[in-house]
Amino acid sequence: MSIQKSLQFAMAVLMTMTCVSTAYGQQEMGLLSDIKPPQQSSEYIFRSSPKESLISVQLLGAVYKPGIYYIPANTELLKLLTLAGGTTNGGDLSEVLVRKSEPKSWSDLKMKAINEYQGAYEVDAEKIIKYGGGKNLKLGQDDFVYVPPRTPWISNEASRGITIVSVVLGIVLTGLLIDKNSGK
Repeated sequence: MSIQKSLQFAMAVLMTMTCVSTAYGQQEMGLLSDIKPPQQSSEYIFRSSPKESLISVQLLGAVYKPGIYYIPANTELLKLLTLAGGTTNGGDLSEVLVRKSEPKSWSDLKMKAINEYQGAYEVDAEKIIKYGGGKNLKLGQDDFVYVPPRTPWISNEASRGITIVSVVLGIVLTGLLIDKNSGK
């Protein structure tokens, strides 16, 4: 009878290890799929008439088309984000950073959706889209706009740790159940 118990336990461990190696392999593939080539910055030109003067603005971060934009003077921030194709799935519109080359142009704005930090502005574009007020957010020559990625609730390291602990607990509990039920 002890040979049968040992054989059942060995089979359970073998099956669990197979599941672990499969899960680990899938996790590794998941890690490799998370690696993406750097976004290629490009230059984009937008104008409504041929004689319109253009300014250059840098747009980087979690947008579909990052790069240097040559846009008409006094183009609004939301229009620039629209020209870039919007944010990627990971883009956080609630913390868009704008570094103004002339910070005084926005210093008089008194909006709850804008916070100023020494010439740089954190703009909650979600609030502006929802409640309005984007007409005053005009961009100027050599302004820099950054759309940060959203931060995940659980880091990759914590997720891996939880996976390893759950696999080990699964092995132990499987062994205990086999041992308990094989005695009857």
